[in-house]
Amino acid sequence: MAKIILKIKDQTLREIILYKDAVTTIGRNPSSNIYLENPAVSRSHAKIYRQGWTFYIVDLESSNGTFLNGRKVKWKAGLSNNDEITISKYTLIFKDHRSDYEDVKTDKPDDTIIIKR
Repeated sequence: MAKIILKIKDQTLREIILYKDAVTTIGRNPSSNIYLENPAVSRSHAKIYRQGWTFYIVDLESSNGTFLNGRKVKWKAGLSNNDEITISKYTLIFKDHRSDYEDVKTDKPDDTIIIKR
């Protein structure tokens, strides 16, 4: 399961689940999935969607830009676990719990498998 943790400074505002077949919109428009009420945020600022196994962040030609780990997103960028998206004063932390576990293969399906984090 993937999600976004929305923060301002050290304060967590909310968590948003990212569904595999849905587009998550981000902006100042109240109908956005992630509504950011701030004049520095464009009405339709960015979106997150999944293609294959990868989630992407796309800047929608916003006025003040979308930043991924401190670098401006020119068009779209793939997301990895714990990536930080910055939009104005907001930080959106991408969490993808699929990457919390190592791929484990065994020839014996009845064996006990221990997964370490």
